[in-house]
Amino acid sequence: MKRVLILGCNETTKRLLIVLCKNKQYASDICLASIRKEECDELKNLAASLGVRVTTSAIDVSNVERAMMMIKILAPDLVVNLLPPELALDAMNLAIKAKADYIDGMLFGVPDMPSATSLLSKQFERFSEFQNNCKTAVCGAGLVPGVVNTIIRHAGLYQFKKIEKIDIVAVAGESKNKKRNSGVDRTLYSEDVKPPLLAIKTEPEKKVFYIESGKVVEADAMSIEAKSSAGSTVYLASSPILTDIIKEFPDAVNVRYFKLGRKPPKVHEAPKTKMAFLKTMGLLSNKPVKVGDVEVAPVDLVAAILPKMADIGAEKHDDEPVTGLSSYEIYITGISKREDKEVTRSYIIKGDNDESYSKYNVSAFEYIKGSALIAGVKLMCLEKWRKPGVFTPAAFDSEAYFNAFVVEGINITEGEGKPF
Repeated sequence: MKRVLILGCNETTKRLLIVLCKNKQYASDICLASIRKEECDELKNLAASLGVRVTTSAIDVSNVERAMMMIKILAPDLVVNLLPPELALDAMNLAIKAKADYIDGMLFGVPDMPSATSLLSKQFERFSEFQNNCKTAVCGAGLVPGVVNTIIRHAGLYQFKKIEKIDIVAVAGESKNKKRNSGVDRTLYSEDVKPPLLAIKTEPEKKVFYIESGKVVEADAMSIEAKSSAGSTVYLASSPILTDIIKEFPDAVNVRYFKLGRKPPKVHEAPKTKMAFLKTMGLLSNKPVKVGDVEVAPVDLVAAILPKMADIGAEKHDDEPVTGLSSYEIYITGISKREDKEVTRSYIIKGDNDESYSKYNVSAFEYIKGSALIAGVKLMCLEKWRKPGVFTPAAFDSEAYFNAFVVEGINITEGEGKPF
């Protein structure tokens, strides 16, 4: 049993707390810590009848001195980080100072283009500290890269003599704010109200990468288009999944990742009605007006407020509300162990966003991420993941994690398929 410190208070915290309280083999003491202690207190009351000692605390992981006061009182064996990924390094520093093991669900600071010398993510900067403490840090123990690459590893052990090609397709669901793309962009941009004196400098094309013949290959974003099994248009993209594969699967030959995206409209037209309104209001004037002690031309103010054309076609944010089904599709082509010939097998994870929002107030992917992290925490509490340093789940026994996240409700539909 472990003394467990859980950082962050959200739906996954609630689910994890119930799991740890219901089965006494995992934790002897649990502390919930967040910026807002009252949120933790609500969950503590929920767990009061389940027989495990639960304490709560306010904590700011960036304030190391104050956080360490609480750390010394609890003396945790395991720190579970459910905070936003940008706080991962602060949370890891607390675990290092407490000489505790650590786990989180997402990688932070993954390089845009991996190389032989680049780290998998910022979390791996802490490798030597955990190694020197003889403690284990497992990062990315969520859907990406944890579940996806464990499925690939598991398939390589039990289904394939040799894997020749892997295609991964992520479909997060349909945006609730989706707008039809007519091919013409009529957004009002800064450049519309105040054209630059010099030619507009075009931003360089965003680059993504894939693995071909064992090497990293760059490509323009959105340059390769495909269809998911449900018919959604997906585009070639980069992913921590690929970076993890490069580090943990040295024999991987050809791997690509696709996800939903939006191609920018080919034509831009300044909206005439809006431009006319601005002109009528005098907001396109170059003549400075005094505002307090400052003189400013109205057109300069408007231009500063409006978005730049470089923002055109910006991808949907991961936290944008979505509806319908979400899925991760994994297509693996290689030599079958059973048939001794080339076959393609598909491994598909699906979740219903509408059902997930209704029951848990999170998207299907967020729910699956939480399930994967809970599975990882159980393995950490049972000492199943032990190795000094910082790792992703792919560095450990794939069967143990595979079975653990299936128990947590992550269903994988396997089948024969055509190459993607």
